[in-house]
Amino acid sequence: MFGLSVALLTPFLKDGSIDKDLLRSHGRSVLLNGADSITLFGTTGEGPSLSQTEKQDVLRTIIDAEIQPDKLIAAVITSSLNEAVLQCREYNKLGVERILLAPPFFFKDLCFEGIFNWFAGIFSALSSLRIQFILYNIPQVTMVLIEPKLITRLKERFGPEIVFGVKDSTGNLDATKEFLKDRELMVAVGDERTLAEAMNFGASGAICGMSNIFPDALAEIIITKRPNQMVKRITNLLVEGPVTASVKALLAEKSKEDSWLKVRPPLTICTREHRLRLRNAL
Repeated sequence: MFGLSVALLTPFLKDGSIDKDLLRSHGRSVLLNGADSITLFGTTGEGPSLSQTEKQDVLRTIIDAEIQPDKLIAAVITSSLNEAVLQCREYNKLGVERILLAPPFFFKDLCFEGIFNWFAGIFSALSSLRIQFILYNIPQVTMVLIEPKLITRLKERFGPEIVFGVKDSTGNLDATKEFLKDRELMVAVGDERTLAEAMNFGASGAICGMSNIFPDALAEIIITKRPNQMVKRITNLLVEGPVTASVKALLAEKSKEDSWLKVRPPLTICTREHRLRLRNAL
């Protein structure tokens, strides 16, 4: 069982810098309220908008808050093979052994061999380190589809101890079920609306944004394998707006902490109308 990993939001101060105090307290809070781990620098965490120096600082801040590295997953989202290797090495030096790795996303119409060679280059360069990789399948953002046959070939070459799992954020239960045919593969769901159904077909848990607000409810879905209509209803509302900004707005409403509203360009905050709808949903 992988359990629940919170795709942690990144709070910002008025000057645009990271609010490390709020980040630290929020990380502790979700772990105390049902989460098994925290995933940093993903889509919900605005990872591509953070510098590498900031990311290392965030990791140190989280670890200084007495959150152990075995409770952390770091996302690597870059099209540069060498940069991906560098980031993984830096995170691993801080004790992080699980990496959520997105595919290269800048060049389009990539062939299977090109995608395989990119992942294989990273795994080969890091083979001496203790790192488990979770491949990040979010083609609606990256425009690159991670197929089960890619994972099969990578596992054949590098072994299941390296290719630990996949995060499927397609929101397509049929796509998730294709990954679940491999019983040795950890499959984490990225769309809260399909989580209960996926758990009943053998999924291992979730890495999701709504757990920033309702970690206890998401953890319950994973344990009981039963859907939560409140979670489905609010998730449907979130995706009607810009998703990351919507999750932040929802957390701001629930926590009464307006600092959560801030996003970093190129993202923009939710409209007043959408915030009102989120408030009414709560």
